[in-house]
Amino acid sequence: MRERLSQLLSNYGLYFVLILLVVVSAVLSPLFFSYNNLANLLTHSSFTGLLALGMTFVILTGGIDLSVGSIVGFSSILFATMLHGSVFTFMPENIFIYEGDLKLSPVLPIGLNVLFVLLVCSVLGLISGSISYRFRIHSFIITLSMMIFIRGLAVSYTHGQPLYGMPGYVDFLAYGKVLHIPMPAVIWILASLLSAAVLKYTRFGRGIYAVGGDEEAARLSGTNPVVYRVSPFIFSGFFAALVGIVMSGRMASGDPKIAQGWELDAIAAVVIGGTSLFGGKGRIGGTIIGVLIMGLIINIMNLLEIDAYPQQMVKGIIIIAALALHNLVARRVRHA
Repeated sequence: MRERLSQLLSNYGLYFVLILLVVVSAVLSPLFFSYNNLANLLTHSSFTGLLALGMTFVILTGGIDLSVGSIVGFSSILFATMLHGSVFTFMPENIFIYEGDLKLSPVLPIGLNVLFVLLVCSVLGLISGSISYRFRIHSFIITLSMMIFIRGLAVSYTHGQPLYGMPGYVDFLAYGKVLHIPMPAVIWILASLLSAAVLKYTRFGRGIYAVGGDEEAARLSGTNPVVYRVSPFIFSGFFAALVGIVMSGRMASGDPKIAQGWELDAIAAVVIGGTSLFGGKGRIGGTIIGVLIMGLIINIMNLLEIDAYPQQMVKGIIIIAALALHNLVARRVRHA
């Protein structure tokens, strides 16, 4: 009986935690099941969720990416400057001050500006992954350095000021709805389904698990570790850029200072979802549950009007408790 209970908790423990949080939230606040609150919960969870998707690929290989928050800010301001007709400027004081209506003059045709930003930030991920693998420096150090550099670049370029004005299609990405589901959540759902399919059904996904579990064994079996060590950082940069573009629509501006500390929420969601920091073990479904757990924690504290700093304290305690419980159950299952 104890063995079956331990196995049940190991397989479905996260779902029990999620259901418990939903019940507690509903009891503590009558506003929880209102459409506006659920839409707000899904919208804000989608930003962490998109970052967590890229982070899942990275952590499955035993790496970490601390640069995603900075890439969100960088992509936001890069996208805004593309829409205003200039990628680089030596007179930011003339561009980053907004007075009244601002006429947009995009550098590239509609849509291609989005693709350009996604490409540039994917290249940033490629650089991080390549340096880490080529010089055998742990990705923690490389992406920490990239985090500092990219944030400094974005803030220095803009003098720390936002750039206002966004076209209608970006507003739709930020505030539109499909079947009453907020567009950011739709993007997250579609990206999650695609990511799950890639990891579960493709050779690339199997290579990610193989290299993360044992790189030398994967090499001996004919798998090229370079591809699977570097490419997850490309995914991570891509998803971070996507978040930056959607956030630009929500703020109606590009802002180099946004998303500070979001990389920690993404990492926490992935690990809560059961992905091992040592690599080789985890799944997108677990990451989604981890994101929703994080989102519910923040949502209920907002409904209860708890101040920001106590929220950080509570969130830290819950993350530690969730991870401790998960590891305890996992050990009991192994020894059962």
